[in-house]
Amino acid sequence: MPRNARLESDLVDERAIIARCLAGERRAYAVLVERYKGLVHDLVSRMLRDPVEAEDIAQDAFVKAYLSLKDFRGESKFSTWVCRIALNRCKDVLRRQGRAPWTRTRQEGDGAEVADDRETPVDSLERSERDAALRRALARLPVKYREAVVLRHIEGMEFHEIGRVLGIAAGAAKVRAFRARDMLRRLMESEEAPR
Repeated sequence: MPRNARLESDLVDERAIIARCLAGERRAYAVLVERYKGLVHDLVSRMLRDPVEAEDIAQDAFVKAYLSLKDFRGESKFSTWVCRIALNRCKDVLRRQGRAPWTRTRQEGDGAEVADDRETPVDSLERSERDAALRRALARLPVKYREAVVLRHIEGMEFHEIGRVLGIAAGAAKVRAFRARDMLRRLMESEEAPR
């Protein structure tokens, strides 16, 4: 099945599920939660770097989406809408805590990449150092640019989806992602420069 046909089928299916939810069938909402919980949790985890807090915020986003389902106009996919709710909750949490995401170091067992069998200890150390430098650089980006990078380069969203999640035009999302990548490159270069 071509990608566009599959997307169209998913949207029709999604609208039918939402209609069932609005008609009072609460169990139908579980289908949407099951379908998108991984996406929302991953997005929140990458923004906050706290798996426990990410779980709470992801659940909050789905609860808020359910309670506001009558306000969902269907102008975007449900996943885009719930991601936007989750990102707004992330911003609230970050603002309240006065901290930046991406600043925590990875702990053993939190999803850190496993080294390739062919990777030498030196290669592993260099990869670790590059990953840490990238996390530090991401932490220094303003939130609006960090969001664009996470959505585009980590979540793999298209620019029109990013625009919908962030409430901006697709062209503006593309510009923001480009600027964010450029800022990251400069931050990484400045960190590598000898002092």
